Amino acid sequence: MPDDPSGSKRQRVSKACEQCRRKKVKCDGALPLCGNCVALQIQCTYKESTRKRGPPKGYIEAIEGRLHRLEALLGSIVQEGDPRFQAVMNELNAPLETAYGELVRPRPMQRAMIAGFEEPADMRNVEEMHRHHNDPGKMATVDSVNDNMCNVSIDESGQLRYYGRSSGFYMLQGSKNFHNGSFQFSSGGQEAAAGGIRVDPFEMPPEDLSNHLLDLYFKYFYPLIPLLHKKKFMRSLNDKSNPPSPLLLNAIYAVASRVSSDSRVRTDPDQPDTAGEVFFERARLLLDLEFNNFRISTVQSLLLMSSHQNGALRPTRGWIYSGMAFRMAQNLGLHRNCDTWNLSEEEKQERKRTFFCCFVIDRLTCAMHGRSPMIDERDYDTPYPTENDEDDIGRTPRIMENFTQLIRLCEILGDILRDLYMVKGRKQLSVMATPDSVISTLDRALNQWMAKLPPSLRYRPPNTRLAETAPAPALETCQLHMLFYTTLILLHRPFIPGSTQNIAPSVYPSASICTFAANKILDIAESLLAEGRLTSVNNYTLYFMFTAGVIFIYNAQSTDSMFAFEAKISINKLMRAMDEMEKTWITSARHCNILGELAGLREINLSGIDDSYSRKASESKLQVAPASIAVPNSPIMESEQHIHEGMDEKYSNYYSALDGQSPPRPVESPPRSFNPQTTEPQQSQTIPLSAQQPPLQQQQDQQQPGAYDPLGTAFWGIPTSFDLEEWNIYLQQQQTSNNTAMNGQEKQQYW
Repeated sequence: MPDDPSGSKRQRVSKACEQCRRKKVKCDGALPLCGNCVALQIQCTYKESTRKRGPPKGYIEAIEGRLHRLEALLGSIVQEGDPRFQAVMNELNAPLETAYGELVRPRPMQRAMIAGFEEPADMRNVEEMHRHHNDPGKMATVDSVNDNMCNVSIDESGQLRYYGRSSGFYMLQGSKNFHNGSFQFSSGGQEAAAGGIRVDPFEMPPEDLSNHLLDLYFKYFYPLIPLLHKKKFMRSLNDKSNPPSPLLLNAIYAVASRVSSDSRVRTDPDQPDTAGEVFFERARLLLDLEFNNFRISTVQSLLLMSSHQNGALRPTRGWIYSGMAFRMAQNLGLHRNCDTWNLSEEEKQERKRTFFCCFVIDRLTCAMHGRSPMIDERDYDTPYPTENDEDDIGRTPRIMENFTQLIRLCEILGDILRDLYMVKGRKQLSVMATPDSVISTLDRALNQWMAKLPPSLRYRPPNTRLAETAPAPALETCQLHMLFYTTLILLHRPFIPGSTQNIAPSVYPSASICTFAANKILDIAESLLAEGRLTSVNNYTLYFMFTAGVIFIYNAQSTDSMFAFEAKISINKLMRAMDEMEKTWITSARHCNILGELAGLREINLSGIDDSYSRKASESKLQVAPASIAVPNSPIMESEQHIHEGMDEKYSNYYSALDGQSPPRPVESPPRSFNPQTTEPQQSQTIPLSAQQPPLQQQQDQQQPGAYDPLGTAFWGIPTSFDLEEWNIYLQQQQTSNNTAMNGQEKQQYW
């Protein structure tokens, strides 16, 4: 009698025992002994199989978040005929590549979603918000889309990372550096693998090398950020009963090695970018020994290690080390006023210096990484360290005087980050009719800071575009002023109107102010480069220069040909300066490449631009030509020198007003018609990236600002940070979006 059909089928098993596998016979998979092994009376064993590797941690969450963000954006633009629609569709349908090279294709989108678009209510709300984005009362939802876009990414190890506000959907040009879903930049040097050096953590360098590195540290790094109490530290060097911490010494050696020409500081004598690696590796090993019994010197060491890693192409390590330092500082009570504590004066001053070095580095690194400050100004009452330091006797400017001004400037920088770049600050701006009240408060603070600078710290950089030259002051003073101009850019950059905005969002000439500040950063860098001192600056200076470079990249797209031409000259000059800094900080090469990549993506041709070109005052009085000529030997109008002098004088007075009063409102005292970088007079002030309307209309629009729309500003979507991964994500999305736009243009031409 035939058996039941279901019972006659051989059961398929997923695992065979080792004996059946070797003999290549069918195995029933019975446990603990299979049928074949029982019949043959042999030992039956099953080999434990390894589970298939699943997707990286956080990968599914990242995919879902990416899908939700793209669906929300699709809901806002799908019925408006926006060319970005196809870019979004391609993004949704593109296969995703994991960190291990596996391709994961998304589920096909339902046709109803495309044709009928039966979206949920919240997506319809987003669409409605987009149509009425000029209504201040409805901007909050649009801003929520802003906050949710590209806040997460997957790093090389497959882990989820947060990188702050990152990307938009500007249509930029494709790039030859785009490979496998990300941009690949060559550093121009060989990266030393962290942790790959075998060292004895207790070994110390020869005495002559130790003295050499300590001299370099106190000459180039200590004056800007006086982390130590120098007198106490130098005394401990000769005190065998209480010597300096080996961890601290190696951290100092690691940073100082970056500016040393001694080949003994390199792990590979032929590779300058390996300078200090051996000392950093020793410090890393010694750090483990102090975790359970950390002290002030541990905090100081972590800050130095953070600085070293930020400049050595390991920004994630740098971020983590600085965060550890801040937490240890709080644990040690460095954030509390110790004036009444039973401590020596040296100990009190050391605590104050260490805390405010934490504070300064917190503000700088948060600006660089586009993240929120960790030290809350409401949670410390530590007074400033004294400016009367024995080490400053006979020195001009005084180190502690410069440091006090650096602290005050970083306080303003923190306010700008809080009010303009942090989540709640951006949401608050989005519901305001105009951001002028916020800008005015922060602008007044910067104005008062500049007005109250001690005479020894005042500095007017020479105008290198007029071939002016002047000796640069001390390195710490130069870097202090570069930070001021960077802070000025961070304040005004979000309010530069974009090409789609007919009305400027603020009465402040934000585009001109940013260009002026970028020019001053370049002027200082050019002066230091000419004197051979640019390689001795702190790695934070790279961020200042990079911020200026982004402004020049945008100015190079101006419809004013002369303005764009001189912006290209500035880009080349800045990249040449960053190439020089690569000798000290290998990170410079990476960010110099990013600037070059941005120029390529925006079809800015930098070849054939003579970066040594400058307009001399003597030439300007002899030559006259129309403003429309934009070649290296363009004749210059006679009034050119006065225009530049007027520009410098205007903005010097703008931020150096007597009695610390607020600068004059642009609507009350409109500037003479000129561009801050170009040397040709204009009919009216031209704002980069928004020159689609007549100049006269631009000036009228500036005098009557419209509702603030962050989506329409020129720098919407541009990463606000110095973070490499964030720029990588941004450039990747621009390449994808623009490829789709170009395909659409080709189809249009065909039809």
